[in-house]
Amino acid sequence: SSITSDLLDEGDAYIEGWDKCLGEGARPSDMKTSGSDVLVASDTEAYSTTIEFPLVDGTTSADATLLAVQKWIRSTTDEEWKLQLHQTIPWSADTRAGATLRCDCRGCTALTREPVSQYNFRGMID
Repeated sequence: SSITSDLLDEGDAYIEGWDKCLGEGARPSDMKTSGSDVLVASDTEAYSTTIEFPLVDGTTSADATLLAVQKWIRSTTDEEWKLQLHQTIPWSADTRAGATLRCDCRGCTALTREPVSQYNFRGMID
């Protein structure tokens, strides 16, 4: 996305390629989700949202809750939907998830307001 590109150009972020994002131990296996919804904006654009409950210390924790948004695109109705953008943001101000995660065709970058002690691709967990 252009926001991610701007931050990368300014040196305020770095991007992890999909080989690392989808590598063993980086994928959000066993993550619980809730409240999923889809909006089909047109024949070629759609959005999905869900609330994510990442594992913290091996258990699902409500205090690390994230809102995930995905943008889906296709050129024609004959094509399958393709994921164009995936983003997570902390669900509440007092969450242990301390960053937004933005993913596009290049991979994912985590954008934080302050340093955090642990990073994984399910979000930033302090």
